[in-house]
Amino acid sequence: MEHKLSDRAMLVKPSATLAITAKAKAMKAQGIDVIGFGAGEPDFDTPRHIKDAAKAAIDAGFTKYTPTPGIPELRAAIAEKLGRENGVNVTPEQVIVTAGGKQALYNTILALVNPKDQVLIPEPYWVSYVEMVNLAGGKPVIVKTTGFRPTAQKILAKINNKTKLLILCTASNPTGMLLTRDDIEAIAAVCKEKGIYVISDEIYEKLIYEGEHCSMASLPGMQ
Repeated sequence: MEHKLSDRAMLVKPSATLAITAKAKAMKAQGIDVIGFGAGEPDFDTPRHIKDAAKAAIDAGFTKYTPTPGIPELRAAIAEKLGRENGVNVTPEQVIVTAGGKQALYNTILALVNPKDQVLIPEPYWVSYVEMVNLAGGKPVIVKTTGFRPTAQKILAKINNKTKLLILCTASNPTGMLLTRDDIEAIAAVCKEKGIYVISDEIYEKLIYEGEHCSMASLPGMQ
């Protein structure tokens, strides 16, 4: 009897990012001078106070199961940060803590996307977006951009009666492109008019060199 993985699992492709990262490390091990543009990992060590806090938590026996949505104090701190820095006013009860951004994205996609639902993804995009949509049974629809910048007009042109969700990343992974507030307001207006959900991936909100970050959820009607 031949054992096969599910059709869903067979849709998923290996991470191109990790493949490039592994190749860069192998070349460096051979003494080749390589600048890696693979995994988005900083070149500095974890700050000392974070290490010390993690060690102290282990020594204090803080190693048991926590509430599923996250530690209450952490959820409260995240809600406070969102209000103070992003202009997004939420209660701690509206915050769910996950094991990293990828789990947050995948959980949200699973919660929103039914089989055959279409998900808009502006290019260039983080490679995991497409694979997560495929795993959820949805259909990724790639939105072409000019100068790496998605526009409301190009997003609108891709919307049909099967469109369920837009995944928007600003500052962009991988390009660093930053949408302006006007850009985001125009995209938000299209999504509200058409009844499209938006996942706003803002993982690089602190990696901005020019301009000012704007959170989609800070706009009226986008929570």
